[in-house]
Amino acid sequence: MASQDEIHQHDQHKNVQYSKSTFAVLLAAFSSLAGWFFGYDQGVTGGIVVMNSFKNDFCVGIYANANVCDLPVAALPADYRRFIVFFTLLYNLGCFIGAIFISSFIAEKYGRRAIIFTSAVLFLIGTSIVIFPPGGSKKIMILILIGRVVEGAGVGCSSFSCPLYASEIAPTHLRGMLSGFMQMTIVIGLFAANVVNFLIQDHKWGWRLSNGIILISPITIMIGIFFCPETPRWLFKNKSRESAERSLQRIRRTDNVTAELDAIADAIQKEGNQSSIKELFTTKKMLQRLGIGMGIHILAQTSGINVVFTFGGIIYESILGKGIISLLVLSGALMFSTFPALFLFDRLGRRKLLILGAFGMVVGHFVAATVFATGCGVIKTITNDTTMNHEIVNCERSSGILMLVSTTIFVCFFAISWGPVAWIYAAEIFPLNVRATAVSITTGSSWFCCVIISYALELINPLGIHG
Repeated sequence: MASQDEIHQHDQHKNVQYSKSTFAVLLAAFSSLAGWFFGYDQGVTGGIVVMNSFKNDFCVGIYANANVCDLPVAALPADYRRFIVFFTLLYNLGCFIGAIFISSFIAEKYGRRAIIFTSAVLFLIGTSIVIFPPGGSKKIMILILIGRVVEGAGVGCSSFSCPLYASEIAPTHLRGMLSGFMQMTIVIGLFAANVVNFLIQDHKWGWRLSNGIILISPITIMIGIFFCPETPRWLFKNKSRESAERSLQRIRRTDNVTAELDAIADAIQKEGNQSSIKELFTTKKMLQRLGIGMGIHILAQTSGINVVFTFGGIIYESILGKGIISLLVLSGALMFSTFPALFLFDRLGRRKLLILGAFGMVVGHFVAATVFATGCGVIKTITNDTTMNHEIVNCERSSGILMLVSTTIFVCFFAISWGPVAWIYAAEIFPLNVRATAVSITTGSSWFCCVIISYALELINPLGIHG
């Protein structure tokens, strides 16, 4: 893995003297608002699927009666469980499409601000398609799944655009922290979603209200982005030195930006002006960086973090009978653990954080899995007077609480390491001429993993609950 000095060698210039960084911090914070609907949407999903309002719209009277729709996940009607899987899977597919096929094209051709605006528009349209149609019909359910794809495309674009914008406007000494704002707003959004889920879980429009509240964020971004400057690096490469200079003066709040502008010019000259996808896959150094960027994202997702928050409500509803409260605890741990991470990126370094986080995550998973295997039993039941057996988990309360504590440990270590570092690292290891394409590929690898992992719920029946 490249050292920190190697990562920034094309961006640093020893004669650059940074002035006030306040405006750059505000810009990074604003651009990372897209992380609100990224995190919020993921947080909402885990809770709404156990709400009565969601079951009444998509299960009761469509696939079964209310009693059957309230059964644990393994005993739910197969078609309804499949709908829940597609509700998550198609969202992640949309994220993949947004990250791979939309983001880099718009970011390269129209600028970094344009892709932030696009992400907000797509999310607004997609979420509206999801929450406004009535329930109770399989045809409407198909429309809602289409909305989930569009909604996901907006999130995929935001996961690409926010760290990229922040990394290109940030002074070198603050790049890690400002790029990490994205993760901060993701976890705040995720926590806020679980608070909202908890407060309105019994409302007849509960799942719709939970989803609808976050529309404030994309509307704010669509208006506010017009008041933000384009990144100097993109302007220098695609417009002119003069336009880049004006932008840099505005961001740094000083007219004395010659040294930094010269550093940008040197970097662009070294990197070359020709953006080439071929270069990413034929140059050994670029292949190594692409492998690192994709590998970090893939490993972060296969750690199981999305399963915890997407299906955690269903899992802990079965284990503790407190699905939404459990998600609230886990999302709170994720949020409060991310605060110290913002200050550790540039002090401890990315690599040390990844090693420390991986160790803690293994411990958390191992204890939770051991407790589940030893402290929880499985009861065979027969539903609907048929001969079909279903496995229902039966845990001692103490075992369920210990599992929740162990999963919380996993979440805390993820929050200070693999969660934020995956986004930061991939945004800063590539030269400018291939950065947009490379970041879209690394981000897309994350969402592709999410698409595959979304199928986890369907593995319960063939493997059994412990499997």
